[in-house]
Amino acid sequence: MASSSRIPPNVDSKSARLLERAYKLSNDTDTRELYRDWAETYDRTMLEGLGYLSPRLVSRLLADHVRDKTIKVLDVGAGTGLAGLELAGLGFTSIDAIDYSADMLAEAAQRNIYENLIEGDLTRPLDIGDAAYGAAVCTGTFTHGHVGPSCLAELFRIIAPGGLFAFSINTGVWTQAGFKDELHRLEKAGTVRLVTRQAGVNYETSSTSDSWLNLYERQ
Repeated sequence: MASSSRIPPNVDSKSARLLERAYKLSNDTDTRELYRDWAETYDRTMLEGLGYLSPRLVSRLLADHVRDKTIKVLDVGAGTGLAGLELAGLGFTSIDAIDYSADMLAEAAQRNIYENLIEGDLTRPLDIGDAAYGAAVCTGTFTHGHVGPSCLAELFRIIAPGGLFAFSINTGVWTQAGFKDELHRLEKAGTVRLVTRQAGVNYETSSTSDSWLNLYERQ
């Protein structure tokens, strides 16, 4: 049984412990150790243990608004490649992955869907050129104990004008961590335009909406 209201009900105890550990991350060492330990079993935990839906929902949100599936797409916080797998299934043919964990990227590489695998820290400037991507997706990264909103401007920098960014934000950090305010600031500055925002769920076991599904256009 989960020990925190942030964990959806009716999940097995092992899955709940791993997710709770992820939500409590506070430093580089803990982050690297968690994803090193979790890399090989991450898919089983998230898909079988938790019924993880965000990669599918976010990828479909992007696909519904993109006609040209040959554009270059960046999977941000790619992990083992769950969102990339969804994108490939939806017809996207040029996908890169960026993640903090080399161990998770090693798992993602086995899917043979990514052109480039980039080990990068979203809390720092990225070694990626301006407007390098036609679109991007991000799932499971903007949540408790993970990356804050300060990375958003940098992520939009590497998306070409007119390009789209689809991403989920856990409702528990939407206001508290400053995502709502930072997105409003970027809109006001003319950097981005909101295309759509939808209430969503992270897991099949979620009893209420626990995620915001966002689609923004780079201006």
